[in-house]
Amino acid sequence: MKYLLDKRHMLPPQRAWWELPNFIRLLVGGYGSGKTHIGALRAIALSYLNAGLPGQYVSPSYPMAKKTIIPTLTAMFERAGLDVTHHQTDHTFHIRNWDGHIWIGSGESPDSLKGPNLAWAGIDEPFIQPRAVFNQMLARVRHPQARQREIFLTGTPEELNWGYELATNDEGRYDVGVVLARTADNIHLPPDYITTLQSAFTEDLQAAYLEGRFVNLATGRVYTPFDRSRHLAHLEVTGLIPACGVDFNVDYLTAELFVSGPNWLHFFDEIRLSNATTFELADILQAHYPGIAIYPDPSGQARHTSATGSDHEILRQAGFTIRAHPGQPPVRARVNAVNRMLKDGRMTIEPGRCPQLLQDFERCRWTADHIDKSDPARTHAADAAGYATEYLFPITRRQVSYDPAPIW
Repeated sequence: MKYLLDKRHMLPPQRAWWELPNFIRLLVGGYGSGKTHIGALRAIALSYLNAGLPGQYVSPSYPMAKKTIIPTLTAMFERAGLDVTHHQTDHTFHIRNWDGHIWIGSGESPDSLKGPNLAWAGIDEPFIQPRAVFNQMLARVRHPQARQREIFLTGTPEELNWGYELATNDEGRYDVGVVLARTADNIHLPPDYITTLQSAFTEDLQAAYLEGRFVNLATGRVYTPFDRSRHLAHLEVTGLIPACGVDFNVDYLTAELFVSGPNWLHFFDEIRLSNATTFELADILQAHYPGIAIYPDPSGQARHTSATGSDHEILRQAGFTIRAHPGQPPVRARVNAVNRMLKDGRMTIEPGRCPQLLQDFERCRWTADHIDKSDPARTHAADAAGYATEYLFPITRRQVSYDPAPIW
């Protein structure tokens, strides 16, 4: 027997997500935007398309699953008149009509998700689950007989964690499609639902929980003016003179390449090296951008990541021009210079070319009077960009008249 699915009843974001061609499908939505409903429907459809093969639907915990995806699935089975057995101890559903299998998993213990090959997997509320859950599903969705092999995720953007990195896919690691769903897109909600939430939430919370937009809800974000919709822009840099800012570290040695004008900066490329020396960075820069001006960490004139000579000396000997203050400017002065350029719309970033700088601008936050450096992958790109920005456009510089920035 064949079963038909009528997409006309889907909300526009639900249908757009349903029709994504990608192996990984991510629906990011606000509260009440229909994420759980469409996720459960997708699980049923995949169990039909992969009849006889297992698929797993992972909730943050079994207690949460009992309040969300399990009753949603059960209601759909009953409305469709399907013959379904729910094994509550094993947390599985068996749909006899087509020998469909839906296993319910818990993200509380990612190791418990290890097991046989899967035809498909779903992750409910990925933004409050550990990365290991996604990694387990990515490793297990490999059944050789699968007819529709995929991973789907549905959730509200709680924080800028691995789920955010998956959604933005700045480094192009995944075949992922993303659809954003607003709470207001759901025409089936009570009339006062949205106004009630609006009165209860701050502006940032409304952006996350009603608009389904990624917002760093952690207090003390460093680069507060940064907004992808405003600061990502394409600029043809051919014919313009490149330069770069550099942050010296063994992990991660980082260079942020840019072009600039009298009152603007555009970052168009980045170099990020692990377990590397300044000699290696110099070789790479010389191969692609020989003899450019470098705005490095001022402390590099004494401290070095190389075995011999200071970092500044190594770069000078390689033919680069070094432009740095005699001493290290205060961190706040560097951050303020970057934030002013961002606020004024005079700093832009080339889409798809500077993933680490994007993540730093969105994820770096203050801890007391210092930038939080607990994540070893963070701050280096923003620091490199900041050294150049503060040198060229310090907050204390005398006001002069500028030529207009280029249009792109």
